[in-house]
Amino acid sequence: MAIEFIRGDSFMHNLDARTKLLIFVGASVIAMIIIDPILMGILFLFLYYLGRKAIDKDLLNNNLKVLVVIFTTFALFQVLFFTPKDSYFLFYLIPGKNWVPVTVQGIIRGIAVFFRFFSVVLAVHLMLYTTPPVELALTITERGQKRTFWATVGVAAALGAIFFVSSLPMVTENAAFLGITNSALKFAALGVGCLAFALIVFKVLGRGLPPEMGVALMLGFATVGILSTQTKQITNAQKARGYDVQPKNLIARVKVLTALLIPIFLATLERSQDISIAILSRGFDYNISERTYRREFSFKRDDYMVLSFLLFLIIGGLVMEHLGVSSPVETFILSTLPK
Repeated sequence: MAIEFIRGDSFMHNLDARTKLLIFVGASVIAMIIIDPILMGILFLFLYYLGRKAIDKDLLNNNLKVLVVIFTTFALFQVLFFTPKDSYFLFYLIPGKNWVPVTVQGIIRGIAVFFRFFSVVLAVHLMLYTTPPVELALTITERGQKRTFWATVGVAAALGAIFFVSSLPMVTENAAFLGITNSALKFAALGVGCLAFALIVFKVLGRGLPPEMGVALMLGFATVGILSTQTKQITNAQKARGYDVQPKNLIARVKVLTALLIPIFLATLERSQDISIAILSRGFDYNISERTYRREFSFKRDDYMVLSFLLFLIIGGLVMEHLGVSSPVETFILSTLPK
């Protein structure tokens, strides 16, 4: 089922398009950092709650339902094959041969993997369902926007904090960092380096894509739903003409596929030609670098709250990993089991 923008007035709909894109990026980063099943389950339930408020419950459930089997398979692979050193053994899946050991760590990581995949996919759904395609394309397009000094400092500080926490093992595990042995100087040098690197990353990535690529992405996002509807209409038309669109014979299926693909291909070409004429008639190819844009993005209070929460989760996850408590649930369960 194609994921199309649905108009609404929910909390997610009112967020800035850049915030919703960063929610997806942040959820992906958090899913790589945090391996605790409870924390990932809470994140999934929070995103699901936002989704229920933003779009129809049945539509959201139908889109997620088809992924349950796939993500359950991923989780089972983790349960069956994740056997780290000194893991707490439970039983063998094939006892006669002592094959496929199942461990406590494997079960916990399997549950975490299930919620990690679902959190990322749910973040994508929320972004696409609540953001118009044109806004989604403009978020990553260079629009000649000017950033204030404090906005640059704030973004660089946030990125620098993430880089600093993720680089802490380099300082703590090495007696000398960049030839510096004093602990305070080592952390100071790391902080300055991370801040400078964050500023460079922000300057490079903050420029955005050229306007031509932005328009191409915008059209690509916008036409997914149209092509899906068009394909369904052509399929129904062929059914009305007596075609069996799902024959059991392989050769007959190829013939039916040809009867479907040719009109779909021709309709797509015709639509692309109309779009190109519309773009040229609006003078898009004239002095692209000086174009202005009707939509102006600005962060509001809710955007800052969401971004602060994402930053807290990412830095908190990195700190937990650095302290060796990346999965408090696993640590607690292992502490209650007999040795």
